[in-house]
Parts: sequence; C-alpha cells; structure tokens
Amino acid sequence: MAEDGGRPPRDKGELLARIEPSWTELQRFLAETDASTLTESRDAEGWSVQDHLSHIAAWERSVLFLLRGRPRHEGLGVEEDLYLHGGFDEINAAIHERTKSRSLDETLTDLRWTHEQFLEQLDRLSDAELQQPYAHFLPDEPGEDSGEPVVTKLAGNTYEHYDEHREWMEAIA
Repeated sequence: MAEDGGRPPRDKGELLARIEPSWTELQRFLAETDASTLTESRDAEGWSVQDHLSHIAAWERSVLFLLRGRPRHEGLGVEEDLYLHGGFDEINAAIHERTKSRSLDETLTDLRWTHEQFLEQLDRLSDAELQQPYAHFLPDEPGEDSGEPVVTKLAGNTYEHYDEHREWMEAIA
C-alpha cells in the first residue's frame, strides 16, 4: 500500500505532491518504451499500452470537466445515459471504441494536454474548494455525491489511476 495509507490528500499541496511523481514515472515508462510496443503489444483483454493511455486521459478529462462544472460524461466522450446507468466496464468499452483508431501521437498529445489543463484548473482552486463534495461542482448530476471531498475523486482519477494502469502497461511491455 502507498505510504499515505490510502488516505485522501489533505490539501492541494499534498495532492500535487502525489500526482507529480506518479506522472513522472508514467512519462519515464513512455520514454523508455518503443512505439511498436506501445501500439502493438496487448494484454489479456486485448488492450495495448496506447489504449490504457487513452483511458487514463478520458478519466482525467472527466474530473477536469467536473472541476469546471461540466458533466463528466462529456469529458469521457460517452453518452449521458451510459455514464449515469452503465457500469465501469461498459463506459470503458465505449471509451476504447471511440479512441482505438487514434494514432499514437494523437493519444500522447491528448494525454499530455489533458494533464496540463487539469493542473491549470487545479491551480485555480483553493484548499477549501477541494474539500467540497462532488455536488458543489455538479449539483444536478445524480448518483455521484457520496459526501466525500472532491479531492478523493481527483486522487482516484490522477495518481492512483496512473499507478494502477502503469503496472498493467509495464506487464504488457
């Protein structure tokens, strides 16, 4: 388990301190892996490293949209009904279907652009705003608000997500 014991970050500084090394490690992996491995090698589910990168970008974009008060399904690029009523596997399959024909350059550009936009949006928020619940940002989106601070959602869609998928991508490579 992580040194943080699984506890959500207390503030923006702590969130950034967790995001940065995970992002850096993901970028190191990408720099050390040749393009053919990123696009051609597959896991048991049939996903390439590139597919995992598209997936990471989509979910990070979803929390970028959340912080901007825009529906997360738009950030994911899926229909609202699927987002609200489908399971993660169905949503992830829709993301995969939408992004599987992209070039590696398009995927990497999207991943990095989304990450930069997320960090810029995060910079605009105060520590107090990060302690607000999901509904503070999207009051009309049903079924998402557990009352937890939004920073928990951000952790799960940034550094925790990078680390989870990097392990799978390293296994592919």
